[in-house]
Amino acid sequence: MYLINGQQHDVCNFDNALENLEAQLAQQLSTPLDSHTVIEAAAHFALNLRSADITLPLTIEQRQALIDFCEPQALRCKMQRELGTQPGSLRRFDYRQARFECWSPLGLVVHITPGNAPLLAFCAVLESLLAGNVNWLRPSSSDQGLTASLLGALLQCDPSGQLAGYVAVLPVSTAKIARLCKRANGVAAWGGEAALQAIRQQIPTGCRWIDWGHRISFVYLTPDAATPQGLDAVADEVCRLDQQACSSPQWLLVDSDDPQVLRDIGERLTAAFERRAGQWPALLPTSQEAAQITTHTQMARLAQSFAEQTGHVWSAPGWRIIWTHNRQLTPSPLFRSVLLHPVPRALITETLLPWRNVLQSCALLCGAAQTGELARTLIGAGVTRIAPVSSIHDGYDGEPHDGVYALQRLSRRVSVSLPADVLPNHATLDRASLPATQSGQPIMDKATFVTQPLNAAARLYFRSGGSSGTPALSAYSYADFHRQMRATADGLFAAGLDPARDRVMNLFFCGGLYGGFLSFAKVLELLDIPHLPMGAPADDDYREIAEMIVSQRVTVLIGMPSTVHRLFLNERQRLQAYGGIDKVFLGGEHLSTQSRELLHSCGVPSIRSAIYGSVDAGPLGHACQATDDGVFHLLSDTQHLEIVGLDVDEPVTGNQVGRLLFTSIAREAQNVRRYEVGDTGRWISGPCACGLTSPRFELLQRHGKLIRIGSDFISLSELEEHLRVPFQLLLGHAPDGLERMCLRIGIDAADARLRLSRYPTLATLIETGLLHLDVDVCAVEHFTRNRHSGKTPILIDSRS
Repeated sequence: MYLINGQQHDVCNFDNALENLEAQLAQQLSTPLDSHTVIEAAAHFALNLRSADITLPLTIEQRQALIDFCEPQALRCKMQRELGTQPGSLRRFDYRQARFECWSPLGLVVHITPGNAPLLAFCAVLESLLAGNVNWLRPSSSDQGLTASLLGALLQCDPSGQLAGYVAVLPVSTAKIARLCKRANGVAAWGGEAALQAIRQQIPTGCRWIDWGHRISFVYLTPDAATPQGLDAVADEVCRLDQQACSSPQWLLVDSDDPQVLRDIGERLTAAFERRAGQWPALLPTSQEAAQITTHTQMARLAQSFAEQTGHVWSAPGWRIIWTHNRQLTPSPLFRSVLLHPVPRALITETLLPWRNVLQSCALLCGAAQTGELARTLIGAGVTRIAPVSSIHDGYDGEPHDGVYALQRLSRRVSVSLPADVLPNHATLDRASLPATQSGQPIMDKATFVTQPLNAAARLYFRSGGSSGTPALSAYSYADFHRQMRATADGLFAAGLDPARDRVMNLFFCGGLYGGFLSFAKVLELLDIPHLPMGAPADDDYREIAEMIVSQRVTVLIGMPSTVHRLFLNERQRLQAYGGIDKVFLGGEHLSTQSRELLHSCGVPSIRSAIYGSVDAGPLGHACQATDDGVFHLLSDTQHLEIVGLDVDEPVTGNQVGRLLFTSIAREAQNVRRYEVGDTGRWISGPCACGLTSPRFELLQRHGKLIRIGSDFISLSELEEHLRVPFQLLLGHAPDGLERMCLRIGIDAADARLRLSRYPTLATLIETGLLHLDVDVCAVEHFTRNRHSGKTPILIDSRS
């Protein structure tokens, strides 16, 4: 059965089909195939397989095997183990060098599959789709249309329809393989040596040859480990698949050269076969295969009888153990035929040397103390896989096969080198991702976020909130955290952090489940930049910090504005004399005009809010060197952003101001979808002079900065406009129950009251006696700080 462009055909003209496929090939190769598309289709296919409604010629065991293979988490794990966390990201492998690398699809892969593994062809194509390849499959003559049916069912599970152009099944004769492979960039083939050689001669020059030939597996046993349980497990794994799989043991090699020891193990293994062989239905050999078994067995007996070779044959209908007391290994005739040989550990490498290229799995039976030594010896001798006897046929997600990662054989490692002055602050050369459509989904608020249950992936917990309201926890998996911090590292690099020249002091608060210090420590590690993790002081003594800045030639500070302000205020003279701080990167609230002037007076030329984010949603945006402070590029590798109206859930138009809603695309421990972070902003249109193509937005004031006092609402943003200096509000109640507002501010109390009087709404509340006002004149550094985050909240509401 043919499968062309998602349509199955019982009969098809090969010439027309090939011409049609070749005409589409360039278009398919130039259209990237996202692995998420493949994984989602596989997940839906597995879901359909669980339903009794789907009609496919599969046994229960085959159906379950496909369900397991298509498990999304297994496919993601396979990709991560074999190609890394972001295989298609064309990124710098060193932020100091303008050299970019990534994994790229091989192109067109032709698969030529055998008849002894019915599901192999489907799995091979799905695996190659994960690598992004176009796949043309020539199944075996015994396939009977199974693979075309399976792949056709998979394509029906792809709502995008994209996969249909990446899969074709063409059951052509051997004589047409050369034509099928004419445009191939890789040919993957399975079979014996002769069959593989015949195929290889037909592939074009330069085409990657991906061969999967026959392999030999065996058991290596130390005499002390020859327990009844261990030998029963050997018998089980020989009988389970009748030695038809590459992982089936053909030899039992014993760490001894004593014939009596070998005879004893042979007799005990015989007892194990007598106990266990009947548990497994036997596969009957063909007459030719039966003749080979008889020949091998009788030749061994003749050698023992006439050549007086030491050995023995134990046999019963359906199985046999052939002991030959030498180290001349030969392939087993299979069908439950075990070849028993003495191979002392000192002779392992020498004995296996002729077989080194075809060795696969070894089931190691030995004492725990000997495991490490024997495992290293066997691997050095050419074994590619060591496993317990009882799981020699089982693998794990992402396990290498025959000593290689299959996805790497199906991919190219590509590189781009640029002049140092071209795109100097670009961490990647990736395409900007298209935002996902989230319309119709409810907006998530803080209460919804903190009340959702954490899932099993949660590993890392940070305090969420605390500046106002009740603190809660925000959870990340370690994969989440690494991905988010990698995006943040890219953002800091774009903002101007230079790993080749900068030396960074981390002044974020740490402890109390606060995430800033740990997060930026991880970011700086990923940037591979000199890092002094100082942390913000618990008191106002900044002398040691200033001394360390000077002695260690620190050039960059990162921290909260309040910490940085107090550092420069307290150690102004010393830092002015040093003059070596080139950049200050801030998190949290904006730096006041007075603080900015203070830093400039100490010789700091670059001051900016480099990263915008929240504990809940993670890093959200980053600055660049071509835009004003407060304008951010979306961290589109990990986030999608919508800006909707202030009062309606509709996208804003143009540069209208609206609410920021973020959806995380790299978060498995908690769901973050259309999360309203509480900020407003607007889109910045047009290309950015820095060259990055990610969307830009301007961060504006907090949404809903209205305080209800008495019978009216006070706008904090309007209050800021009237006061024009840093301040902090403390709301409470006087003994008589009247609402009280204490204004902390660094100017004269009379001047402060005068400025407040120009805000009519607030002035009316005071004049009518609905609000009692106190003015506390104090410096910014004495404002109340949150003990967990180090932030200086503009409002502390203690009203009950």
